[in-house]
Order: sequence, then structure tokens, then C-alpha cells
Amino acid sequence: MAVTKTPRKKPASIASPEEAAPVKAVPAKKVATKKAEAAALEAQPEAAAVAAPAKKTKAPAKGKAPKAAAAEIETAMVATPEPAPAPAPPEAVKVAPVQTPVPVRLHPIVATILAAIQEGRALEFIFADADANAPRTFEPRSLSFDALSQAWFVWGWDRRYNAERHHRVELLAEANEVEGVGRAAQGPYADGTPANQIGGWLGGEPIAVKATLMKQWVFAVKQAPPAFPGFKLEDQTDGQALVSFAATDLRAIARWAMQFGDGIQVLEPARLVDRIKQVGAVWAGRERLAAAAPAPRPASEPRRHDSRPPREARPDREPRPEREARPDREPRPEREARPEREARPEREPRHDRDEAPKGKPGKVEVIRFDRL
Repeated sequence: MAVTKTPRKKPASIASPEEAAPVKAVPAKKVATKKAEAAALEAQPEAAAVAAPAKKTKAPAKGKAPKAAAAEIETAMVATPEPAPAPAPPEAVKVAPVQTPVPVRLHPIVATILAAIQEGRALEFIFADADANAPRTFEPRSLSFDALSQAWFVWGWDRRYNAERHHRVELLAEANEVEGVGRAAQGPYADGTPANQIGGWLGGEPIAVKATLMKQWVFAVKQAPPAFPGFKLEDQTDGQALVSFAATDLRAIARWAMQFGDGIQVLEPARLVDRIKQVGAVWAGRERLAAAAPAPRPASEPRRHDSRPPREARPDREPRPEREARPDREPRPEREARPEREARPEREPRHDRDEAPKGKPGKVEVIRFDRL
């Protein structure tokens, strides 16, 4: 039979309603959890103070003194903190109005050229000044906007001159579509060849090109658009690259190769190497002639005696005193007059010799030697 011990009663002034109630057996698990909660509340006194009034207090027993109830009320009032003031509403953040970007209005000819490049078509250019620039069939290859001149430029093959050309878009009055490949198209070319890549690139006899590009130009060529169809760039040792492509215009190929100066070595074809050598020889000859020729003297250059301004008399400078004759020096004797020479007698003619008739002098031949 279980025997329960009743705890001793404390004075009424410090008695609490929990202690007045009979003590029940509490499992060990609940005791451990309560101890953990009490330790957490001690670590956070503010949370304990806020959680204290949330507990429900039991009504005092009948035999409890009124002083115990008054003490309990005072303890609850002290433990209950004052309510925190309501947070002030956040100030309205001023948001700058979003400015809508101004739409860029492209010239209608720019849109026509861009569509022709994408679809591989040739165009007919009609210029505003028809007297200076006649109409022509043009194969557009690229379209660019220049930041310095603030203008649009189209680059491609001009069939009027059979050469590469740049044209300023704002000088064009019209850009019309061409049916088929258009006039002055080079051939033969494979079926299905785009009409804007016939002249200079895929029309006529193809020229296979191979060249070695030096290290300082490899990155720049990789970042730029290909200059010709079938353009390949293969990396090699020492940072160099092997360039290979095919085109039909030798002038365009030579201009492309010569833009790199000594940064490229052309391997084939041989006629491309000969053409670059010829252009280099002409350039060197011009420089040599310009260095050998003396600089022309300008006609307006003043002469030496005219360039010097006349000397002005200085008032602060005193005139030099005349030299006085020195007594120690003897005067120079005057030169004696030379006696006059007697006139020579006239020579008598000599009749002992027959006078021979005077003949014409002999002819002298002058031989000129040209420099070899």
C-alpha cells in the first residue's frame, strides 16, 4: 500500500496555490523536459518575462488568506512588461520614374540591305546624285554603323567595277531587289550559290590560298568576320595559324594579305606571292626616289642679304675716336713711278716661206656611255 506524505504548510504570507495543491507523481521524462525549458527561460530572461503572464493561475483555495492573493497579484504586475510600442509605418520610398528608351528608327534602305544579306540576294543601288554615281548591281556582304561619322555603311562586291567597295547608305535613293543573279555576274558558279557571293568570292575560276599568320594577328582574325567563303583558321606551334580559303579575285586576295604587313607569309599560290613582291618593289622604288631627290626650294624664300634687317644706330654708343699718328713709326716711302715701256717695232712679213692655205679643223667625235 502506497503511503503519500503531505508537505508541511508554510505561512499564509508566502504560500502559493501550486504548493497548496496535493503533489502528484510526475514521470521522469516530463521532469527532464521541464528542467530544459526552465534552463532555456533563464538564458533568455526577456522571453521568460513575456511567457510568465501567459500561464493560467488557479483560483485560490477557500481557506487561503487574502494577503497571499494580494502578494501574487503584485508579483504578476511586476513580472509583466509594458507592451512594446507599435512600429511606426515605414516612410514611403521615392521611386524615380522609369524613362522609356527612345526607339531607334532605322532608315528603310538599311532594313532592305539587312534582309538581302540574310537571304543571300543582290540589290540594285540607285544613288541620289545619278550623274556622279550611275545605278549598279551590288552584292551586300556586311552592314556596319560607324561611330565617328554616325552613318551606315554597306560593304560588298560592286559589279560595275568588279571590285570590293564601301557605299554610304544615306547617299542612296533606292535599293531594289534583283531577280535572279542579276547582270554582270561572273561565272561559271555552282547551282544554289547565293547571289550576294558570286562576284569575287564564288564566281569564276577559284584560287586556293594558303598562308601562315603570325602570332600577333591570330586573335584579331578570330574575332573578325571571315573575309572569304570557306575561311579556315588552324592553330599551329608557336602561336601561329594556318589560313586557307578560296576566292576568285586576285586583287581582293592581295589586298587582304598585304594588310598584315610582315605578319603573314603566303605559301600558295605562286602568282599571289609574285604580285605581293611586285607591289613591294614599286613601293620601295618610290621611297628610294623620294629620298634621292633634293627638296625643292620654295620660290618665296627670301635671300640671305634681304633677310637681315638693317642695323640701327645706337644713341648710347659713343663714336670711336680717330687714330692718332704714332711718332715712332716712319712714314712709308712713296712708290717710284715706273718708266714707260718703249713700243715694239712692227714685224716685217716673211717672204721666204710660202703661205699654205688654211684648211678646216678636224672633226672630233664624242662618244657617250650610258650607265648600266
